[in-house]
Amino acid sequence: MTPALIAATSILRSLPDEWVLRPRRPEDIPDVIELMRRVYAEPHGPEAVWPAQTLLRHFEVFPEGQLSILDGQGRLIADSTSMMVSAERALRPHRWSEITERGSLASHDPQGDTFYGVDLAVDPEFQGMGLAHHLYAARIALALRLGCRSFVAGARMPGYHFAADLLPPDAYLALVERGLIYDPTLSKQLRLGFRVRGLLRNYISDPESSDCAALISMEL
Repeated sequence: MTPALIAATSILRSLPDEWVLRPRRPEDIPDVIELMRRVYAEPHGPEAVWPAQTLLRHFEVFPEGQLSILDGQGRLIADSTSMMVSAERALRPHRWSEITERGSLASHDPQGDTFYGVDLAVDPEFQGMGLAHHLYAARIALALRLGCRSFVAGARMPGYHFAADLLPPDAYLALVERGLIYDPTLSKQLRLGFRVRGLLRNYISDPESSDCAALISMEL
C-alpha cells in the first residue's frame, strides 16, 4: 500500500522492516478489542470498546477501509476504521453515533464522495512513533483510489478538559487552530493538512473533550 503525500511539512518516518500495515482481518478482532480497551481506559466507559459483532459488521460493509499495524512479533499495535459518505452528510452538524449508525458503518455509502474517519487507536506503548501518521497516509491513498474528493472526521480535543474552566469549547478550538494552544490529538491532525470546519457539540461521550469534537476536512 503506497502512502500518499499528506502535507509539505509532514515527515513520514519509515516503519521498521518487520512491521506491517495491512487491511484488518477477521482473526484480528480479539486483538482490536484488547487494543481499544488499552486506548479507551478511564475516563472512557466500556461503551467505547466495540463488541466483536460490530467489528464483524465492518467486514460486511467496507472491508478495505479497516487498517491495522502489527509489530514484528505479530502484535496488533494500531488500528483505524473508516467509511464513505456524501460530503453533504459529512459536513453538516452531526453526532458520531448518527453518522456511523452507532459504529456499525451501516450508513457506509460506496458511492459517497467523502472518506470519513470513524476511529483511530494507537497502543499507548507505541504512541509518539508516527503510527497514526502512517494510518492517515494509507487511508488517504485508499480514499484517492476510491475516487473520494475529501477526507472528513470529527477530531477529539482531549486537551480541552484542562482549559474547560477558562474557555468555552469554540474558543479553545480557535486557539488550537491558530497554534496558540497545543492539543495532543487535534494539533497533530492539523499538521497533517486538515482544516477546521466547525465545532461539533455532543459529538460523542468523551469527558476529556466535554463531548465536543472539531469537524475537520482535507481536500484530496
